[in-house]
Amino acid sequence: MIAAVAVGESVRLPYAVLDEDDRVVEVGPHAPAVFKSRLGERVQDIFPETEALYRPYYERARRTGTVVEFAQYANGHVSLIKIVPAQGRLTVSWDLIGLVDVMTLEGLKSSLAAAVAALANTEAAVRRNRVRDSLSLVAGTG
Repeated sequence: MIAAVAVGESVRLPYAVLDEDDRVVEVGPHAPAVFKSRLGERVQDIFPETEALYRPYYERARRTGTVVEFAQYANGHVSLIKIVPAQGRLTVSWDLIGLVDVMTLEGLKSSLAAAVAALANTEAAVRRNRVRDSLSLVAGTG
């Protein structure tokens, strides 16, 4: 299973592997059942409303051959998305960091504040990891 290694994430994160036509060819153990039941189908056919949100990132990962990471809001969920290109495939993992409550104005306000705080914490952790990795390289321990 190349996906879990390619993603480099803990096995707790859900992931799906897409082929060059964005067909789901593999899913991780924590991926929602909808992915498992629709192997071989294009992700845009499973979730047509998300094509405009994700296709540019898929294309960038394929074009550059580098990992693409971003935060995305879709269908009430705020997630951190990571796309890892390898051998003509994309491994897409996601980490749900918040749900947006649209039932009441107070719920919306509170859930948006929580999502913004989670994003800020994530950005700070990414910066810390980059600094730590850079220092490890300089020190010759990385």
